[in-house]
This record gives sequence, structure tokens and C-alpha cells, in this order.
Amino acid sequence: MHHFSVTGDSWTGPAIEALASTNVYVSTDIPGYADLQASLSQTVPADGSIAVVVLPDEAAKADQYTFYLLDKLTKGADQQTVILAIGDDLMGDSAALGRDAVLTIANQNEGAGMPAGLVETVQEVSAELPAAGGNPGSGSGGADLLMPVIIGGVVLVAAVGTAVGLVARRRRTSAPSLESADPVPPGIRLRVDRLRELAPFYAAVAGNAIAAETATNIEALASHVEQLFIRLDAKAGEDQSVIAEAEYSDKLARLVAALDRDYLLDLLTRPDLWDAPDERIGEVREALSAVTTQIVDNIKQVNARKGLLFQVSLDSLIGRSELRDWERQFKKSSGEQ
Repeated sequence: MHHFSVTGDSWTGPAIEALASTNVYVSTDIPGYADLQASLSQTVPADGSIAVVVLPDEAAKADQYTFYLLDKLTKGADQQTVILAIGDDLMGDSAALGRDAVLTIANQNEGAGMPAGLVETVQEVSAELPAAGGNPGSGSGGADLLMPVIIGGVVLVAAVGTAVGLVARRRRTSAPSLESADPVPPGIRLRVDRLRELAPFYAAVAGNAIAAETATNIEALASHVEQLFIRLDAKAGEDQSVIAEAEYSDKLARLVAALDRDYLLDLLTRPDLWDAPDERIGEVREALSAVTTQIVDNIKQVNARKGLLFQVSLDSLIGRSELRDWERQFKKSSGEQ
């Protein structure tokens, strides 16, 4: 069993504590929370493979970066798969399936609203899990899934012929396996992975506020990039995803070069060895912020079914010859040149 302390938010502590003895936690700030918790408990497998947490809209204010609350829940809960609803926003993570697979399912179901979209997400994720937790009726008896789920007078039929039928139809029309169908293009995935490799180096710099902020911002950028392509895959046409890939392939490679240990990290830890260190540091921080802001705007455009708009040029970084060289080296090592 996990032992934990909660700092920075008042939402995950009660949830993690409750998940030590149950698979469903619904915040008491949710209207009709008791009925919702009882209904969801009928849908979640009783084998401890999935945890479901439902929080109100205001919990989103505690997100220090995208998936902050989800990360705390997955680290603190014993269940290997966690599905989180914050208001109408659905997300999740799974040690067995991977975060991208669960996010894809959750994003596809958000349009159904709450709680129907949450119930369907639980059913579909459960169906995708390996045999130990893959049977939606595991540990709770097949008859439980045939019972209507009644919430506030609305009947949600979580029946095998309905929910599982939807899962089967989606499997036939989608990629063969969610585990292998990464909605993030391979080149973009390489850049996201490299960003995540760099973040801990900044977090390890003691007593440097800019380094600590950069670590957080790198993690936020990586998560936002994933969200953009996941949502493009679920809600937009293939042409929009191709356009986004073309736009961000070079920009992210340039940022990776600027954020690498030989440049910004060295500027922060040994500024005495560089000319105009403050100017260079400012350029990278501005570029990181600008790209992140544009990606968040793109996500909002996808959600609103609008075309993508791009306005960030990163001209200041383009002007640094050493960054151009490191960018080319990154692309070469990635097999892109």
C-alpha cells in the first residue's frame, strides 16, 4: 500500500485515500455524488484493475501543468489504470495500455457528456485491458453489466449488447490495436520523448528558479503536444494532423536543440562561459512559452472544430548558428536526414 503526502492541491489526497479500499471515488462536491459513486461501482471491474475518480470543474484550477492531478493519482493509487473526470473533461492513464491509448478512448467519449461518456470510457478501457482485467464483468458477475445504471432519474444502459457492442464496432473501424496506434506521429514522438528526457536535468539544478520553471514548462509542452495530436486524431481530418506535423516538426527540433544540456542548461549553470547569456536565456524562454501558447490555441481550435492557425516563427533561435548545427544533428540522429 502507498503512503503519501499531498502538497499543492486538496483534491488528490482524499481520492487516493479512498482508492485504498474502493475502486471509485466521487467528490462530495459533485451533486448526487452518492448515487453516482454507487452506479459507477457497478460498472468498474471489481478486480482492482481500474480506478475511477470524479472531481468538480474547480479542481482543474489545481492543475499546475496538464495532467498534474492525473499524475498524482496514478502515482498514489494501487490500481494500474486510473480514469479521471474533472467536470466534463475525461482523461486517464494505464500501466498496461499506456496513457495515449486511454486518452484516445476518453477523448472520443467526451462528446457524450457526463456521466454517459465516463461509463462508456470505463467499459472500453476495461475491454482493452489484458485478460487479468480485460473482462468487463470480471469479479462482479456478468449480470451486473446488464443492470440499468440510474443517475438522477436518467437510465444509462451499460449492457453487454449496448456498451460492448459499441466497443466492438469501434474496434472494427479503428486501428487494430490501441497499443500500437499512437496518434502522435513518429517524428513528433521523438521530440516529445527528448523533451521529457531533458526536464529532469533542469529539475535537478538546485536553487535556480529559472531552471525549476523550465523543467515544469518542458513537461507542460510535452503533454500539450501529445494532447494536440490525440485530439486531432479523434476530432479532425487527417489533413489537419499532417499540417500540424509539418508545422511542429522543425519548431520542436529547434526547441530541443535550444533546451539541450549544451545550450540553455549550460547557460543557466555556467553563464560566465557565454557571451550575452541573459539575452540567450531570454530567447529560449520566450520561444518555449510562444510554442506552448500556440499549441494550446491549436487545441482550442480543434475542440471548436476550427482550422489550425500558426503564428510563431522562432526567429531569434534561427539566428543562432550553433542551434542550427545542433538541430541538424538531432534530425540526423533521428534518421530524418
